[in-house]
Amino acid sequence: MRLDWSRLRAVVLESDDWGLCAWSPDEAAHRALSGTPAFASPAGRVYGRSTLESAADVLALRETLLAFRGADGSPPVWQANTVMAAPDHERLVREGFERDELPLVLLPETPPRWRRPGLWEAFLGSIEAGVWWPELHGLHHLPAQAWLAALRRGDADARLALEHQCPVCEAVEASGEYDPREPAAARTRSLERAVAHFTGLFGRPPGSLCPPDYRWDARLVDDARRLGVPVLQGAGERGGSWARARRLLRRWRWPTGERPFAMPPRIAFEPRGDASPGSRLGAARAHAAARAAWRRGQPAVVSTHRHNYAHLDPAWSEAGRAALRDLLRRLCGDGAVFLTDAKVREGVLGGGGAA
Repeated sequence: MRLDWSRLRAVVLESDDWGLCAWSPDEAAHRALSGTPAFASPAGRVYGRSTLESAADVLALRETLLAFRGADGSPPVWQANTVMAAPDHERLVREGFERDELPLVLLPETPPRWRRPGLWEAFLGSIEAGVWWPELHGLHHLPAQAWLAALRRGDADARLALEHQCPVCEAVEASGEYDPREPAAARTRSLERAVAHFTGLFGRPPGSLCPPDYRWDARLVDDARRLGVPVLQGAGERGGSWARARRLLRRWRWPTGERPFAMPPRIAFEPRGDASPGSRLGAARAHAAARAAWRRGQPAVVSTHRHNYAHLDPAWSEAGRAALRDLLRRLCGDGAVFLTDAKVREGVLGGGGAA
């Protein structure tokens, strides 16, 4: 028997980029890089002052989530799609760019300019509190070969960003970690290493994968299946030919029967420093889209990126949390139940219940 999502009113809060050492480690880096092509682009104007989360950012989100309860009595759960490593910028500078793979600093360690005292403890405490559920967002989030090639060429924006322990440059923004233009064997090794490190760090294998930048091909699907990753996020957000048609098809014909299991198209909730309910990607619009998903007989999958809640401007982060409180009030008022990707898959394939 197919689960009645319209009755359950399930919500999944998928949030990308946790653990990612980008865009700016500090204000000095942003000042130095603000005129480069990536930072001056439309995306850069939104993301440029986003940063690695602090312990205070995670604790503030924990308190926000614990203030609400779904219809089952449980608080909202934050599915934090997590990046497992950062480039070892110091080794790159010291050893040069003629190499096949990036030297890495593995989570929970970070490069020096990205250090956030107490961050790992804040993660673990939030997991223990039942509101933080890590899933996989790749090994390092970067098109490693495209970046190394830009550094070897001497691209001015890539070299300047490296001086500030930042990987963001024009070449990086044009690609992604699992972009088909990256060497196939390197993409496979990256996913294998990401899955292994995630499993060792969190004591369980990843239940879900969101490929960075929604860029991948059939090889990633095969690799994820082989490595036992049961859920793939972002299929409705992939670009390329017929992207809009594919998204509409998924919206009306989910579940699709794919393996790995594909989540429904995402609902964008991106306050971007604006707490007003009527903002273009704010609480009112996300709430209306969630209700529409339930009417279609689907869980509401809400996408809300880290940059809304971790920013060099504390007022921006607080506006993001205020907008989140607004959205959670609306959803809890509807009797929503908050699930993870894994629970949605269980509900579909099990056919009996998703709680």
